Amino acid sequence: MKGGFTGGDEYQKHFLPRDYLATYYSFDGSPSPEAEMLKFNLECLHKTFGPGLQGDTLIDIGSGPTIYQVLAACDSFQDITLSDFTDRNREELEKWLKKEPGAYDWTPAVKFACELEGNRDMELINNTTLVNSRHPAITGP
Repeated sequence: MKGGFTGGDEYQKHFLPRDYLATYYSFDGSPSPEAEMLKFNLECLHKTFGPGLQGDTLIDIGSGPTIYQVLAACDSFQDITLSDFTDRNREELEKWLKKEPGAYDWTPAVKFACELEGNRDMELINNTTLVNSRHPAITGP
């Protein structure tokens, strides 16, 4: 079987963030391997960004259309930057950040991350900056 490298142009043309999110990041309460993996990831990230870890800026390279990977870092970093190569992924992040109608609903994952923290205010999650090399910075509320 001959395999090859999938280049950036292919991702720009064919990657569908909404399909990806619906497949791997659905967190609607029904048991599934994907939901369990997301919970596991959030638990590990909660441990990673524990007390004592502090910084000014966290830059997530290759965020895709997801935010789960930085939820636990909200108390540890003043500024969090998400970035991605594909326009569609950045557009999906922008929709969430701007709270546009139809943006992916991360509320169940955010609630779970907040429960792990024990006292986290969900509004802290909204203090995120989205930056990429091709467009000006888009800042949260």
